[in-house]
Amino acid sequence: MAEVKKVLVVEDSDLVAGVLSKYLAEAGFQVVRAANGLDGILAAYREIPDAIIMDVEMPLLQGYQASRLMKARRGVRDIPIIMHTSLSEDRDQFWAKASGADAFITKDFDNMEPLVATVKELVKHRAVNIALIQEEAPKISKDSIVEMLGSVIDQQLFQATVLNLLSGAVACVESLEETAEFILSLIDKVCENHIAALLLKYNRECLAYIRPGLEIGKNTSEDFLRICMGDFFEEFDDVNRNSITVCYLNVKDRSDFEKIKLDERKIASYLNVTLMGHCGAAGTFHVGNCINNYFSDYLKQNITVFAKGSAAIIENALLMKNIREMEQGIRGVFSKFVPAEIIDDMVGRHATSELLAGEKRNVAVLFSDIRSFTEISEHNRPEDVVGFLNNYFEIMTSAIIRQGGTVDKYIGDAILAIFGAPKSYPNNAERAVNAAFDMLRSLSNVETGALVLPEGGLDMGIGIHEGDVIVGNIGSKERFDYTVIGDTVNLASRLEGLTKHYKSHIIVSESVKEKLKGKILFREIDRVRVKGKEIPTTIYKLENVRKDIFDKDTVENFNKAMSMFKLQNWETAIEYFGKVREKIPDDYISEMYIQRCCDYMKTPPPEGWDGTLDLQFK
Repeated sequence: MAEVKKVLVVEDSDLVAGVLSKYLAEAGFQVVRAANGLDGILAAYREIPDAIIMDVEMPLLQGYQASRLMKARRGVRDIPIIMHTSLSEDRDQFWAKASGADAFITKDFDNMEPLVATVKELVKHRAVNIALIQEEAPKISKDSIVEMLGSVIDQQLFQATVLNLLSGAVACVESLEETAEFILSLIDKVCENHIAALLLKYNRECLAYIRPGLEIGKNTSEDFLRICMGDFFEEFDDVNRNSITVCYLNVKDRSDFEKIKLDERKIASYLNVTLMGHCGAAGTFHVGNCINNYFSDYLKQNITVFAKGSAAIIENALLMKNIREMEQGIRGVFSKFVPAEIIDDMVGRHATSELLAGEKRNVAVLFSDIRSFTEISEHNRPEDVVGFLNNYFEIMTSAIIRQGGTVDKYIGDAILAIFGAPKSYPNNAERAVNAAFDMLRSLSNVETGALVLPEGGLDMGIGIHEGDVIVGNIGSKERFDYTVIGDTVNLASRLEGLTKHYKSHIIVSESVKEKLKGKILFREIDRVRVKGKEIPTTIYKLENVRKDIFDKDTVENFNKAMSMFKLQNWETAIEYFGKVREKIPDDYISEMYIQRCCDYMKTPPPEGWDGTLDLQFK
């Protein structure tokens, strides 16, 4: 025969108590009644019910007060309490929950069936320690209840004060270590402790923060930690036992912490509480004392409340740590493709329309290309070519970054770099030229290993132009790229292509030459009309790489030769170009002009000729 469950109805209305008793009796419950909150507490100890239905507004002691007092006492705290009241506002449900009540049901005769169902559900799962309640019962009287109520009010006021202190941890929640130190320092407000610890679950790792008192050394701290870890791993069996990070707090200024002490005090009392956050268990909280049986029921309740308040703060600090590490990881990955300044800018924008916004800027654009790369790729294994390219790009990118440039993209073996976006400098053109010199010097550092190279070895060409571009995140809502577009970019690409034609390493536009006049030695190469442009462009070769042989006299002779060439004085031009070749026998530019002069002497240029050469290749 099934055991009959007993329900205590604490209700001052005879009518309501009668209706409740009738419904409960018909549902198979034994019903006892108390007419006010004070008698309800006495009846709970005398009758030891399986559940209590508690009215709120009653004489002598209200329902919330009676519930709060019983939930603070061992034994009777396990009896489920249902708040049954005509008050149905949100605040009433809040106070019911705050008092420890297990359920809240509005007092309405139409709610009898849900009420009975709730009672059945609660008594099914709750086990009441009858022996413990019987042991406590002789101590309970109306006078002792009044005294206990005062004690509970004092305790709850104390707990509210501690929770208010915990709110100060919000200021340091972005640092998990600072949060842990703040919380562990506050436990002194709750109880006397000689050591305290927080063991937190972070992914599949254990982060242990230990705060020993001044009289506790490292040996005792390590013994305490071993005990804590036993309880932690019992709670979190999915954490890697070999992945534990230990941090001792409040010991930096203690010279005696690691010294062995013969008279060192030992931990005699220990308490641990699981930190239950909104998303589940976040870790465990541990406290130790050198006094035997130190942690009374009163202290346990206070520490449990403290741990519960700490759990939400710890959970937020763990979340902040996770977000910060994820952000750093994402930034680390994307910084391989996008400059850090661009990532910061994109994070600061919200709408997609903002992300796709562009702006007009004056920048220096650098294009570089490996000579005869097609030949290199055809005569070597793909994996060797990829390894070589990765090493080449790393070295060249470093040279660009050293001058404040940004690699816009890699195009096969080519590099497009910009100087002036996202960060601009007063000397963007000079930075681009210095980067070009650095890239040429760094070419010898590229590992080629067993790579089969062209006859002339590893070589490169660089074109630089400065002008206005449109810069920004360009693309679609699904995919976009931070890049530059415009005629300036196209011309820089054409200049790089001309380096092959003029057998030169670096060719720049007139706008770059003007910005660096007096700082860099330039030589005018030609006046050309490149593919895609109607207006001719004067192009220049950088001679700083050969400044030891391209001296003042040689520069003067070359400039005179160019003047004579433009005046169509072919013989005099050949004479001066010849003087340059006497100084520099392998000077391709002078040789090229000598050949042109000879050609024009045979077939003069058309009327209106201005020296412009049409070069319609890329």
